[in-house]
Amino acid sequence: MTVTRWKALERRVHEHSPWRRIEDVRFELPDGTVQTFSLKKEGPVVCVLAMSQEGKVILARQYRPGPDRILDELPGGGVEPGETPEEAAARELLEETGYVAGALVPLGRPLECAYSTIERHAFLALDCARRAAQSLDETEFIDVIEKPIEDFIAQLREGACTDPEVGWMGLYQLGCLGPGV
Repeated sequence: MTVTRWKALERRVHEHSPWRRIEDVRFELPDGTVQTFSLKKEGPVVCVLAMSQEGKVILARQYRPGPDRILDELPGGGVEPGETPEEAAARELLEETGYVAGALVPLGRPLECAYSTIERHAFLALDCARRAAQSLDETEFIDVIEKPIEDFIAQLREGACTDPEVGWMGLYQLGCLGPGV
């Protein structure tokens, strides 16, 4: 069998919040059957693996409602209209942590999942230094922490991060991954 694109028959969007919509799409599948799939409609976002000048990972410790846990997360957020992903990455890093990157390295655009339209831009921020106080959004409550790379790798292996692919991509770029990691 040759894999082909499915034919969209009907789309219905449900507004859930200013940041997220759900789109129910009725597809005709290659075998002729019709099924409805719910897609998360999300806009462009950035996620940053930030490294301090001392070689530690800079993380945003915060409560995450989906997993119902306090997690040490990579800084990130939405790309504002008219803003480039690079500008958004620098802004989000500064707002959430107060850190400024010496260099920002694009890592790629990892997919969220098979049922999301999110456009995630991954970055590695090098030589980061604290330059300002946090400037958090009204729904953000973040403690900034610095974690040794070994502890961050252990965290990723445990699955205790919502953007693990960006963490692994950044660690790969840094040359931190080898046998046994």
